[in-house]
Amino acid sequence: MEGNIRLDWLEKSLTFLKDILDSPEKLAWCREFGDSVPKDFQAEVGEFLLGYRESGAEKACRDALGSLDDKGICRLSAGGDLKEISDAELEGRLAGLMDGDSPFVLYGMSSGLLYRLVDELLSRRQKELREGKVCRLDEAALPEIAALSDSLRPGSGEAVSRSFARQLADPKAALFGCRREDGLIGLAHARIRSDYVEGARECEHGVAYLEGIYLKKDAADGLAGKLAAAVGDWAKEMGCRELAADCELDDAAGAALRKTAGFAETARIICYIKEL
Repeated sequence: MEGNIRLDWLEKSLTFLKDILDSPEKLAWCREFGDSVPKDFQAEVGEFLLGYRESGAEKACRDALGSLDDKGICRLSAGGDLKEISDAELEGRLAGLMDGDSPFVLYGMSSGLLYRLVDELLSRRQKELREGKVCRLDEAALPEIAALSDSLRPGSGEAVSRSFARQLADPKAALFGCRREDGLIGLAHARIRSDYVEGARECEHGVAYLEGIYLKKDAADGLAGKLAAAVGDWAKEMGCRELAADCELDDAAGAALRKTAGFAETARIICYIKEL
């Protein structure tokens, strides 16, 4: 629901800003915003800023702004290729321009800076809702995890949810998921192993191990790679130098998925057991 609200705000904002950019009169009003500007247009701008706050977009952008350094905060320009900058910096620039107590918001309207920033954010949000966005999961995601497990293997949701609840309590374990408009469509879980891992080099911080990846059939191509990359970033933060994984010998689909995610095969083994 939150994603839909933000998407709705971005779509309305883009329409509002385009109307200003297409009107020489409104552009002039933005540049000289004062007593001579019609009251109804001032009200439109006020409503635009109010929608920015009430939609939750302001909080999201302010959170991103808080993650940037002073140099990032001051970068109000929308110059260059916006596709090359991170979501945090993009939203940080928008938050800087959208300060309601600053003339920057009117400058952004009249120069088209706001339009470019909102347009890029809109395209990213639409893609996220269509293909999904990878993020780290916490306890709040357990009901979604259970639902995903049940959709892949009916009746497994409760047991899987309990298992992942224990993993979330482990500081050396992590869960990552991909959310789409219709819910969780992919999941990866990993932990740091200190025991021997086939084909891995010794490391004082242990070896990160991708315990499993679960994907719905209609998940976008490349999602396994994105989930593995998120696990890899977490593993590097934990001090690990390698990320390991495994699958059954006859699991051709699992092997293909791991190769697509960038893993190289190191060994094949057959395990035995004898009852005593």
